[in-house]
Amino acid sequence: MKKITGMAIIILFLLISSFNGKASAAVTQQSSCSKTSFQIQLKMSADLKEKPDAKAKVLKKLQINQKLGVMERIGGWYKVCYGNKPGYIAANQAKELYSSQENLVLSKFKTRSSVKQVLAVTGNKTTDTKVSIKAYEFTYGEWRRALKPMAGVVGKNGLSANKVEGDGKAPMGIYSMGIAFGSQTKPAGMKWAYRKATKNDYWIDDYRSKDYNKWVTLTKAPSVSHEKMTHPLYKYGAVINYNRYPVVKKKGSAIFLHIWRGPNSPTAGCTATDEKNVISILKWLNPDSKPHILISTTDHLEKIK
Repeated sequence: MKKITGMAIIILFLLISSFNGKASAAVTQQSSCSKTSFQIQLKMSADLKEKPDAKAKVLKKLQINQKLGVMERIGGWYKVCYGNKPGYIAANQAKELYSSQENLVLSKFKTRSSVKQVLAVTGNKTTDTKVSIKAYEFTYGEWRRALKPMAGVVGKNGLSANKVEGDGKAPMGIYSMGIAFGSQTKPAGMKWAYRKATKNDYWIDDYRSKDYNKWVTLTKAPSVSHEKMTHPLYKYGAVINYNRYPVVKKKGSAIFLHIWRGPNSPTAGCTATDEKNVISILKWLNPDSKPHILISTTDHLEKIK
């Protein structure tokens, strides 16, 4: 009798374990699928595919205007969550849904039709030193999110629409992206122009100099105020073309996108983020897309032209 009871207990334990394992897997799948980043809306009736392939099995026929949560975009496909299960929708069959702020950001590029890549750096108010960084690209006939949202920092004194040299503020506005640079070898896969910095490379930030807001190469350090282009935070970065063409004295200089010291360490006026984010941005920049950066606070967006 004891042997039978013992065997029954073992069988019962195995059955419970099996059930819990399946339940756990189901919860994991549901949880994973429920972690969507944004929504799309179908522009036409569309096939929900099992895989990101036009020849893949159709899981379900979906109707026009249906909204779906997106986990990520993989090339020309959205990985979506439908009925707590993942599936795929062709990107050209849907449009992305944006917040009013995102729509306002993208509206600034209606008259800049040649710009196909936008890096949006936004804070809530001018005293903010922490910002969000989002990337967008115009592809498949629509503006679409690119890369994942990133945390960033700006000037130690916040942001300004009227920046001056030495104010510790990031300049608000829309600017083209300049050359990428770094003390390290150009990251593999980059299309954007890249210049490796040496110990002889400096950026002049003295407004009295004829080389104000310019990169110079000299055999010895300049006698005027400057920044070394081999600074540790410039391991990877890119020039933001603020006050560059033309250069206006005292309007600010050396405005870059570069690596941060950390999420709680603002800059002297540049935009900075984690190293892996900087590298992702540099690899994303495409010369054919004429990338621009928009730096602003939420309430200043309306005023940016």
